[in-house]
Amino acid sequence: MRRLALLVLSALLVTGCASQPDTPNGGSMEDQTTTLQQRPTMAEITARYEEMQQKIRDRFTAEIGLTPWIDDGNPGQAGCGEFPDVQEAEKHTLNRWLHEGSISDDQWPRALQIADEVASEYGFVERQVIVDRPGDHKVEIRDAFGGWLQLGTKVNTVMQVRTGCHLV
Repeated sequence: MRRLALLVLSALLVTGCASQPDTPNGGSMEDQTTTLQQRPTMAEITARYEEMQQKIRDRFTAEIGLTPWIDDGNPGQAGCGEFPDVQEAEKHTLNRWLHEGSISDDQWPRALQIADEVASEYGFVERQVIVDRPGDHKVEIRDAFGGWLQLGTKVNTVMQVRTGCHLV
């Protein structure tokens, strides 16, 4: 009897798992599309993130003296593995911004404070430290859509933003 119960339970688990598509939260294509439709469009989110980058650059210039900033280009786009059934969804990497020169170790905490303050206004609240050594710092701040703001300084100071998945 015990074996039969285990066999039935195993069959139910396998059947239940097999019937769920490999999508976010086990959702269907319609669920994926609905989730993405609730987010800003790629054009809207790109405009917001570019505004965020500008505010950070402006504050870095005013409060830390980092000037000039150079638009280093290097944009990109990729598909969305999180939403495999929605062909109209993409992730975009915005142009990278560069300041030729580093942020000193004594100014780095202030730079982080500025980045956190501005980024939080745009939904970026989860910071992860990638590198934190004397003269070499790099952080990533994430938002709820899977986007990230990356800020690093070593020889030069670099800021780049990548969106999460949004409809194009």
